[in-house]
Parts: sequence; C-alpha cells; structure tokens
Amino acid sequence: MLQNDIPKDAVMHFSEKLRDMITYDNENDRTLIKKGLNLYRQGSVYNVKYNGKVLEGRVQDVTPVDVTLDLDFLEMSSCACPDPSFCRHRMALFFYMYASVDRVGSLLEQWKAGNKPKPTLASIPVQKGSVLQRVEYKENSLESWLALFNNEYKRFESSHPEKTIYSFATLYHSLFQTLKRKAPYSEELKRLFLIHAALFCIQKTVDLIDQMELKNYQVDTYIKPYFHNFTDVVLDNSLEMRKVSLPFAIDGLLEESMETVRVTLLCQSLFQYERLQMYRLLWATFFTRKKWIELEERSLDTENPVHLIAYAHIRFLQKDDEAAIDSLKKVGHEVTAYSFWWISYLSESKNWDRVLPWIHYALEGIQKYIFGIPSYEGRRHMTRLFLQNIMPYAEERGETVYLDALKRLLPYSYVEYSDFLVETEQFRKWVDLQILVGYEIDDMDRSVLKEIEDLDRGSLLPFYHQAIVKAIEGKNRSSYKKAVKYLRKVRASYKKLKKEDVWEDYITKLSTVNKRLRAFQQELLRASMISE
Repeated sequence: MLQNDIPKDAVMHFSEKLRDMITYDNENDRTLIKKGLNLYRQGSVYNVKYNGKVLEGRVQDVTPVDVTLDLDFLEMSSCACPDPSFCRHRMALFFYMYASVDRVGSLLEQWKAGNKPKPTLASIPVQKGSVLQRVEYKENSLESWLALFNNEYKRFESSHPEKTIYSFATLYHSLFQTLKRKAPYSEELKRLFLIHAALFCIQKTVDLIDQMELKNYQVDTYIKPYFHNFTDVVLDNSLEMRKVSLPFAIDGLLEESMETVRVTLLCQSLFQYERLQMYRLLWATFFTRKKWIELEERSLDTENPVHLIAYAHIRFLQKDDEAAIDSLKKVGHEVTAYSFWWISYLSESKNWDRVLPWIHYALEGIQKYIFGIPSYEGRRHMTRLFLQNIMPYAEERGETVYLDALKRLLPYSYVEYSDFLVETEQFRKWVDLQILVGYEIDDMDRSVLKEIEDLDRGSLLPFYHQAIVKAIEGKNRSSYKKAVKYLRKVRASYKKLKKEDVWEDYITKLSTVNKRLRAFQQELLRASMISE
C-alpha cells in the first residue's frame, strides 16, 4: 500500500509548495486543479511506485503518459506530455498521493481558503468613508506598476532566498502568477500590465542567470521553457492589442514604456532572437506615433550590433526598407534570419512591393547563414522557416524566388523541392533530384510513383534503370530477382509508350554486358525476357 511507503510529512511538504505555486483564486490554476482532480476521480492513475524520493506513475488521458513527482524538488517533477509546466497529469498523481495520507476533500477546502486564517472584525483596518479596499498601485502609472513589481519581488525573494536552478520555474509559477492576479480590470490596461510584468520577470531571469554559472543543457532544460512562457505573454497580448484601436488615454503609459522596452530587450545576452521578436512586435503594435519613432531612432547606438537590428526596424516602420536593409548588411549574414519577421509582417498585409527587396536581401545571405548552423536539425528548421515565410509571395507573384531558394538550400530544402516538382508536374526533374540525393525507387511513396506513372510514365525510366544496375551489382540470387522485378516494370512502361523496339535493344544489351552472370541469365530466362 502506498500509505505504508510514503512519509506523510513529505506529502504535506510537497502539498504546501504546490499550493504556494498554484492558487485557487487564479482562474487558470483553478481549471488546472479541476482537470487533475477529474483524472484522479476517474481512476486514471495507476502503476504508482515510490522509491524513497520520487513518486512515479502513469495517467490515462487521451493517451497514457508517464509522470514523476520529485518530493524534494517540486520543480523537478516531470511528465511525458508536451506541457513544460505543472500539468493536469502531475496534478492527478499528486491527488492520488495525497489521498494516501489524508482526505482530498479537506485539501481542497484549505486550497480554496488559501490556507489563511479568517480575519476577525478587529483585524480589519478602519478607513474614513466607506472604502475598505486598499489601493496597491495607480492603474494608469508605469512608475506605480514597477514599484508594485519590485515590492512583490522582495516578498518573493524573502520566501525563496536560495538561488538554485529551480528558481526560474518558481519565478514563473509564483511571482508572475501573483502579478497576474493584480492586473487592472480594463482590457487595454490589463494587457499592457501583463506585458510589463513579463518584461520585469525577463529582466529578473537575466539577473539570476548572471549570478549563476550554468551549462548549456541547464539553460535549455531549466530556463528556456519559462523564458518562452514570458515571451508568449508579451507576444500574445501584443497580437490581441493589434486587433483594436488603442485609446489616446494610454499614450502617457506607452511613452513611459519605451525606455523599459529598450533597456530590457536590447541588452546583449541570451535569447537575443526572442528579445528582438518582442521588441519588433511591441513597436509595430504600440509605439506607432511618428514622434516616438523618431525619438527611439535617436536613442539607439548604431555601433552596437543589437541596436543596429533595432535601428533597421525603426527604419522599416518608416517604410525606408533600403536604409533598414543597409543597416543589416553592416552586421553580416549572421542576422539574415531576422529578415523572416519583416517578410512575414509585410506578407500579412499583402504589401508585395515591399516584400520583394526583403526576400532578395534574405536570398543573398541565407545560404551562408543556414550552412553555418552546426546541427542538421538546426539547418533543416531554419530552411523550413524561411521557405514558409516566402511562400505567400511566391503564390501571389510567381514562383521564381521560391524556386531559387529551393535550389540554393539543397539538401536541406529537399522535402519542399521534391513536393514542388511533383505539384508542378516536373517529373523528370523530380527523378533527377531523387538520384542526386541518393534515394532509390523503393524509398519512394507508392502513391507518388502511381501519380507519376499515370501522368508521365516515361519520366520514371531513368529511376528504374538505376535501380536495375544497383540490383545486378549485388551479385546474388535475391538481388537478381529484384533486378528482374524492376525489368518487368520497365518492359510494361516501354510497351505502354509503344517503344517495344527500345525495350528489345535495352534488354539485349543488358543481357550481353552481364553474360558471365549465370544466375542472372537464368532469372532473365525464367521471366521470358531473353531466349536460349
């Protein structure tokens, strides 16, 4: 029985940490708790084992997932599902564990109450008038927001004094969620507040990184998922704000925000690509006044490579694409990937005349940029991303630039180039591509071969000829049988093409060249391809 294995104090300690991180008065957290509770009550948790420190189990959801709870370090708990944060599967296993030492019902009551004593009448401060709610900050003042953020961070530090690799997860689950609950009610102010809260946490994340010596795998595992969570908050709220007209009432807040955005996102440190994505979207969404753009341009240090990319964006916002591109060229082909964002942005608004110079700029440096990425997966990812971004222009204005990119980026563009040749019915070039990259006809999708056979059977003949030669080179009975299988396909093709004379010349020559291979000759005889 689990209750005989796992110490009650370990369960209670884990429970307290979880309730500090996930609170019942937050709507998203409340939903998470309910989903985990439903899975637990449905009996979806099974194969649970405890090894003295870690609790392991399996949760049956749409598909079964393996879950681990680390009772010493909650943040080290894991799940096989894609969610990097504390998910419903981990929550379900937690309820299963808690039920072994106490009633889940009493836990939920404590959770709903926030585990705080109810205030007595004497403890409620008396204020003049009828207003009893204390105002923590001014809703329309960035200075007041930042003061709130700093005060909450001091409380966060006092309750989490140790700086460990798990501090980054706690920063998101505890500090940011606390700030999120304090957001204003007004839709525009709320979104801007959340963006600033995320930027504040991004800065604190960077400060923490600077205080620690971390290896690359630690950054990828323990920091990047939470940094991306903050990035998503900024991007998602910015995209939502693009859908509405911004009221003039928040102009003061926006103008105050410019320096915070610049200082937080244009420092040279980790996650530069994500920072500049946020910077560009924020400027394209919020800071659209001409005077602000001109002020930002004067504030940028064009000797700084990161500021130079930001400067290119400011010129872009002023529709001076030539100056923007010239700025990027000063940095080198290493920044080619930043052009993808501008290409996508212009394509969304169907501003095709402005898109083309950006595509030409990208094509100049894309090969060096992608071939300079150390891993195949990285090269493939950036190739796919670039091609996706230029596809809308190609569909609207012609495929020349797209085809140029496909050829330049081989072999990393193989998938897209192969699909393109089939879709445009350039089957002979498709066969040449397969042979060039070393694929054999047996590697091909049968449905694609059938489609080509129906439309242009003759284009496949070189592919089969190559396969026949390779099979014969195997010099054993099974490889000869394989060669004869291909020869049957070739014979049928020549017959359908009404080129029986070409077939006769071909099989005669093939038999003569390989007359010393007795087993092959026997297979040809057996298939009635030659006579004795």
